[in-house]
Amino acid sequence: MSKIVLLFLLSVTLLGELSAQCGNRYNSRYFNSIQVFRDVEYSLDAPALIGATITTETTINKDLVMDIFMPPVTDTVSQRPVVVLAHGGGFINVAFMGGTVLVGTMKNEDIQALADTLAHWGFVTASIEYRLGFNIASPSSLKRAVWRGAQDMSAAIRFFRKNAAWFNIDPNRVFAGGSSAGAFCAIHSTFVDHTERLPESYELVPLLKKDLGVLHSRPVVELTSFNPFSGTSVLGDDVDSIPQGVPSYWGAIADLGFMAHGNNKAPMVLFHGTNDLIVNYKSGRPFGGVILTAPNTHGTYLMDSLMNVMNMPHSAYFAPGEGHEYWGALNGDWLPSGPNAYWPGIIQKTTDYLYDIMRPALPTINGPDSVLPTTNYTYSIVNPNPNYKYCWEITGGTIVSPVVNGATVEVEFFNTTTHGYVAARAVDAAQVASRNTLKYSAVSTNVSVDKISNTTIGVQLQPNPASGYCQVLINSPRQEGTQAGWREASSIQLFNALGQNVLTQSIELSVGNNEERLDLKNLPTGVYRVLVTTKHSRVVQPLMIY
Repeated sequence: MSKIVLLFLLSVTLLGELSAQCGNRYNSRYFNSIQVFRDVEYSLDAPALIGATITTETTINKDLVMDIFMPPVTDTVSQRPVVVLAHGGGFINVAFMGGTVLVGTMKNEDIQALADTLAHWGFVTASIEYRLGFNIASPSSLKRAVWRGAQDMSAAIRFFRKNAAWFNIDPNRVFAGGSSAGAFCAIHSTFVDHTERLPESYELVPLLKKDLGVLHSRPVVELTSFNPFSGTSVLGDDVDSIPQGVPSYWGAIADLGFMAHGNNKAPMVLFHGTNDLIVNYKSGRPFGGVILTAPNTHGTYLMDSLMNVMNMPHSAYFAPGEGHEYWGALNGDWLPSGPNAYWPGIIQKTTDYLYDIMRPALPTINGPDSVLPTTNYTYSIVNPNPNYKYCWEITGGTIVSPVVNGATVEVEFFNTTTHGYVAARAVDAAQVASRNTLKYSAVSTNVSVDKISNTTIGVQLQPNPASGYCQVLINSPRQEGTQAGWREASSIQLFNALGQNVLTQSIELSVGNNEERLDLKNLPTGVYRVLVTTKHSRVVQPLMIY
């Protein structure tokens, strides 16, 4: 006896993640080549420490530079995010030892590799030079070094915002982070309010230990030409100094009160080994307590605990039993084995977190709650942003008309489904995609369940994910009333995430197993839908091309 399928009207809008991605920029390697600009000046005449006693400091004016990593000139995005990175090294400065295992610099292999990787993934990045040096016999000297580093990080952030047009960056998507001492710079630059200061940053000895100035007081270079770079020194106080997010690798803060009481806040993603003897992941003196004058600092565990209590957005990752720089480095340079198994995971967690910060607002889909199969229906974005594109995913049907400005699609649902899903995500000018909004439409059909089971073809894609080619394996049942040697004209269509038909192949199906090869060599990476259409059925399968 034939059973009639009838699904009652039901509509619900859900937030969800489908397997589809609207491109993979910022989440994985996106470019094969990048641009690198070395030793670009960003702040001039910074008083850099060259000698210190307990009561005196000797400085010389130094022009601070950075290495800048950018996507290739062919990149069409004009509002790119930027990540400013500061190296590790414990603020130690020994004459003529820069770049050795004793003294960290912006040329440290790990921070250079991180900047290089993120640029290949689509970010603009920088590895910055900041002022180093302190007197191990002076209780105040290390905190003054942290203050100088935080001032320099602030200047680097403001340099990019002041020169956003030169670098094609979005001044509202500037991130700042670092490794070890570099993380100290980023954390203090972010969380210390303009009304707050480390007491040690004031003048301690008249004329001999001078006032270091407020946190955001370092001038910046305003560019007048690009490659070669030149410009003039300006205050740069007309742009914000607070980043949109802070990736912290085994860092700490001098005073948890800066986080708890200040007005300056930013989301954080933090990493720390639980056996870190250089920067305690809970609380303790840096360098394992060897420098007795060093003050206690508060590591990732305590920052995480405080941010949980204060409901501050962040993610913290702890590596049980691991020490300092557990991605495989020693004072910024790779160990003989190079970056270890932690390295790719740390990068992925970092970019995933930064991507979430950047995501546009969820779009809202307007469309019918109930539909009939093999009939066209319109789904559209409510109040679409004219600067956005919209990526659509259909389950149980297919897009049958070209996308109209990305904000409207015509959808036809198959007669073999009772559940129709239409998903959309907003993609902004920087190619950052929102999360998916999922619209459910009930599909009412009077197709017999028995008939569906007897006529529906089986489709498999091998390999999936695929690169270069994909085999479509189709198992076709024999249809009622057909003769031996029966063959049926059918088609295979490939649709991209925007619903555009990028490939169509005709095939004659015979009873049993059939196989057709799809040539994918000229198609970009991403998630696609393979639609196999016969006289009696349509089957859709997702396909990932990498």
